[in-house]
Amino acid sequence: MQSSEQNILPNTSRSNAFAPAGWSGRLPALTLALSLPLLPLSRARAEDHVDYRYEYYKEDDNRIAITTHSALFDVSLNPHLELKGEVVFDTISGATPTGAAPAHKYFYLPEVLPPAGNTNNTSVPLTEMKDFRWSVMLEPTFSFGRHHITPQVSYSHESDYGSLGTALNYSVDFNDKNTTLNLGWSRSTDQSHDDLGKWRNKVSDDFLIGVNQLLGPKTLLTLNFTFGNAYGYMADPYRYIIAANALQTDAENPSGAFEHRPGHKNKYIGYASLTQFITPLNASVEGSYRFYHDTFGINAHTISLAWYQKIGKQLVISPSFRYYRQSAANFYMEMMPDFSNPPQYFSPDYRLSEMQTFSYGINVSWRVHKHVSLDATYKRYIMEGLDGVTSATAYPSANVFTVGARIWF
Repeated sequence: MQSSEQNILPNTSRSNAFAPAGWSGRLPALTLALSLPLLPLSRARAEDHVDYRYEYYKEDDNRIAITTHSALFDVSLNPHLELKGEVVFDTISGATPTGAAPAHKYFYLPEVLPPAGNTNNTSVPLTEMKDFRWSVMLEPTFSFGRHHITPQVSYSHESDYGSLGTALNYSVDFNDKNTTLNLGWSRSTDQSHDDLGKWRNKVSDDFLIGVNQLLGPKTLLTLNFTFGNAYGYMADPYRYIIAANALQTDAENPSGAFEHRPGHKNKYIGYASLTQFITPLNASVEGSYRFYHDTFGINAHTISLAWYQKIGKQLVISPSFRYYRQSAANFYMEMMPDFSNPPQYFSPDYRLSEMQTFSYGINVSWRVHKHVSLDATYKRYIMEGLDGVTSATAYPSANVFTVGARIWF
């Protein structure tokens, strides 16, 4: 059995810094940034376990709803080999913005007559969608003394999107296992439909270097830096931009075009996390900061704070808060100024605008038996625009509910 201190420290058991591919870019994301989980500082044999998780993500105003079922196993086959695997199945349904501006914004031209009954349309237009995704991941870890090698392979499939992911992580322990150096590489090879329904390709590579350092028996510092390079088809084929000066007489069918993004992007991510165990309270606190920059022109800052409070021997309560803020992409615009002379790149995707998000919630974990634990989480997610131009109705808010169980054996 683990000590009380270990039970309430944040989960650092995942040995790979790169997760399997998720939903394609047209779907709402709880975060626009890659999350860099802590790598384990101590490589002692973990208890074998299987997990099940159910998550329900529901946006306000009857927009997108996503249900997720996932199953994971983690077993140590011998002192030198640990094996993890995961299967995920998602379904999505509901309404999502098309990318067009609210109708009232392009009815101001004197030659355009608004359609009957639509003069007060101040919300972004929505389109209904329904899809499902399944993904699988397999991740062995080979340990030889203080050296640990973790390859990973994953595959994700949707009706109009597919992704094959590979990754390789290497970590080495120093200083009596008080210091761990982590090196990682991952590649994602994606195929998706463009706005004409043709299959297009994208390849992404990410490289990570990081260190976990025990500053004391109860203090853990994590520092990571990631460089990413992607090229190929990066547009969202479901985002359509309206041209402000090229409206047709029929205002119900204004002129526009599907978005067009650059075919190459570099990204740079710095991440720092500090975890402190607080003995008198039998609790731990984790704070983190993340900086993101890419060649689309986006700069983003993320601040997270989580508290892990143990109550008695079986119960842990964990409130958390996360704040995210980003600048707009260089080519973001709510409406195209001149349809006859379009810019080289343009996108009306609200997720590329200047905006901020808030996420707060609470998790309860209860070890009901030596071999069984249950947990439940609620989070509230809020996205807000900051450019003073994009309609506030483009940005979603959502409730997220998660329940799960873990069985040790």
